[in-house]
Amino acid sequence: MTKFLLLLGPSGTGKSTIIRELRQMDERFIYISPYITRPLRENETDKVHISDQEMDLRKENGEFLTINNLYGIRYATPIEPITKALEENLFPVLDWPISRMEIMTHSFPGQLYAVYVCPPSWEELQERIGKDQRNKDAGRIEAARKEFYEFKTGGYEGLFDFQVISYNFGISEIAKKIYLNYLQNI
Repeated sequence: MTKFLLLLGPSGTGKSTIIRELRQMDERFIYISPYITRPLRENETDKVHISDQEMDLRKENGEFLTINNLYGIRYATPIEPITKALEENLFPVLDWPISRMEIMTHSFPGQLYAVYVCPPSWEELQERIGKDQRNKDAGRIEAARKEFYEFKTGGYEGLFDFQVISYNFGISEIAKKIYLNYLQNI
């Protein structure tokens, strides 16, 4: 039996880049593309854009595990690709907010492997978020600051299985560590 791999951690820690590395390492990793209500950015192919109305309709039809509201955008997690990947012994993977872990632990008991991706320092995280031009209203910085503090003070103890530090120069090595630990725990 495989497990649903969740990458946790503040915005700017490189979770999306790690997911791309994992998918290159092993084709069994299946990225669970979230549905979002904002238009896709140029070259953004890992998400599915839908309108608010379509998201509401799909929610009513039971297609989504949940809808998260982050930074003024609605993100919906589809159920079917997760269950299908698990049934086919593939490795579903998703970037997930640690503040919403109860949804996953309730929906997939015993089927999760959660990895917390921590920045090397608060200063490094601020720099990363500032570079990507997605922090126009300072919401990402504030959310990252709160999560970083909560993590550092032990507020997330017991919510993840493994932890890595996301150094800029070592994404391939980080992905390899996650991969090896994941394989040992499925």
